[in-house]
Amino acid sequence: MIDINFKRGFTLLELLVALSIFSILSVMAYGGLHSVITTKQSIEKAADRVSEIQLVMMRISNDLRQAVKRKIRDEYGEFLPAMQSSQSGDESMSWTRAGYRNPAQLIRSNVQRVSYKLDNQKLLRVTWPVLDRAQDTEAMETEVLTNIESIEWRFLNNKLEWVSEWPEDETTTEEAPLPKAVEFSFELQDMGKIRRLILLASDA
Repeated sequence: MIDINFKRGFTLLELLVALSIFSILSVMAYGGLHSVITTKQSIEKAADRVSEIQLVMMRISNDLRQAVKRKIRDEYGEFLPAMQSSQSGDESMSWTRAGYRNPAQLIRSNVQRVSYKLDNQKLLRVTWPVLDRAQDTEAMETEVLTNIESIEWRFLNNKLEWVSEWPEDETTTEEAPLPKAVEFSFELQDMGKIRRLILLASDA
């Protein structure tokens, strides 16, 4: 006669096999989840970087599109042309732009001098509170982009020729015109080379 009340439990071997299978599935699940999280973080980081680059490109483009032919005086009283590329090899560029917003209704011009320069692989935007500076005029520097290997500027002259410096010749500051277009390119550590071409207003 068979005892129907007999209850058979798991053997130690069966428990070990079950635990092994559960451990393997847990490791696989964790690996998949970790991969998804890592991929998500990488995508978010790349998206943030692209947004940062787009914002800087738009900012420089807006500054260039509002360039005006207005020379200035530096802190030593010397005239500087309306647009001037670096003569010292630091890849900087300066120009005068209109459209300087004044939401606080301060007594100042709506024209502003801006400059972009590379410092330790960081792109800085430099502005001044006045156009014609005194020796105690303080510049305001804002870091706008990082991990930059180099910057290159090119200018389209009236002969429709590309040149690497502006002003391109020995014309006096008063006579120095604005180029017809400006091209700037960044060599980034993570994104490679990015180039943008900006046409300037013909009557600037």
